[in-house]
Amino acid sequence: MIKKEEIVIGSAFLVGGQIIQAVVGFGVNLVLVRYLAPEEFGRFAIILAGAALVYSILSLRTETMVIRVSVDQLTDGAKDRYFGAALIETVLATSVICIWMMVTSSSGNWEIGLVLAIGLRHWMFQNKAFFERTMPYRKLALIETLVATASHFVALGLVLCGVGWSVLFIREIFLSIAGLLGIWAIGGLSLRKFKFPSLADWQLLFNEARGMWLDAALENGLARLTILFVGLLGGDRTAGFFFQALRLANLPNQVLSPIVSRVAGTWFGRTEDRTIRRKGRDKLLLVIAAPLALGAGLTVAFADPVIPWMFGVEWSRTVELMIGLSGFMFFLSLFEVLKSYCWFARHMRWMLIGRIFQYIGVAIPVYAATTNVMAGDMAMAIGQSVAYGLAFVVVFALLKKTEDY
Repeated sequence: MIKKEEIVIGSAFLVGGQIIQAVVGFGVNLVLVRYLAPEEFGRFAIILAGAALVYSILSLRTETMVIRVSVDQLTDGAKDRYFGAALIETVLATSVICIWMMVTSSSGNWEIGLVLAIGLRHWMFQNKAFFERTMPYRKLALIETLVATASHFVALGLVLCGVGWSVLFIREIFLSIAGLLGIWAIGGLSLRKFKFPSLADWQLLFNEARGMWLDAALENGLARLTILFVGLLGGDRTAGFFFQALRLANLPNQVLSPIVSRVAGTWFGRTEDRTIRRKGRDKLLLVIAAPLALGAGLTVAFADPVIPWMFGVEWSRTVELMIGLSGFMFFLSLFEVLKSYCWFARHMRWMLIGRIFQYIGVAIPVYAATTNVMAGDMAMAIGQSVAYGLAFVVVFALLKKTEDY
């Protein structure tokens, strides 16, 4: 049994690491936006979104299955099954993306490098779940912070030396390779003899993963299709503005993600007492709601003139988008808590209903954009806020109604 003190200390390391990453990433980004044009960010964001969408569709989420399975059930046979599935899905998704890019004549060297880097990172994320289920958060926080910080400084150094838009791709490639080496250095990689899963193994995996897979596919579909939709309507430049606004709006969740997704998720999965699990969920929601509300309020009040002052007048469009995303900023982490709870406490039906309401929430602004009532990027900003707000309210209400207190 993991001691409470170890969880608290590990959580502090993860949050501290995320704060450092957010601050360094934000600072470096302020330099990058002065050297790179919005359309260059947009081009990168569209390729990244398309690749991530394919990985989300073809992934069974073996990392979640590994973390939530009991000690008795994590036999050598189960480990082989998870290891083999993770490797196969990574190779399959990477191949699909590369073939598609070659068919559509968008397969430059940097684009292919980015896809391979994402594939490597995807496999590493699945694999380190064997290590992470023991909650070695101090080690993970140190490595992840060092690697992420180093990748930002690599991009900073290159752009100051005159390297152009390719620094965005180089940063992602460096992040994946250095991340793999870092996880290996702390003993976080589990290398097993590859065994192709049998038909019975695949049936077990699909039965265990189907709820999580559908939820993750819907979630990533909404997030990635948003970028692709903005790019389709407004081009690379508009996608660049939206990419920056979404990145800024996601900063609070970036800081809180170690708690709401990793620590809370593992705790939900390892806590068998349902009453304690529910109380822990509700307490976490209350604790994070206040700073999220403050951040969203400050965004609405001070996005203009702060963003043009920091980014430059060329990025003024980001101000309106940030205001539109203020609801997204408030509800995202709250919803992530419920997602972790539903995933690990096996309440996937309520989460899937929430996903349906997310798509309903974004549908009206999308319709407004397609009929020229509203600009596409602003429609998607407001749509993200409505989607996450509506989904949180629906899922929380369903949990409250059906759980015994």
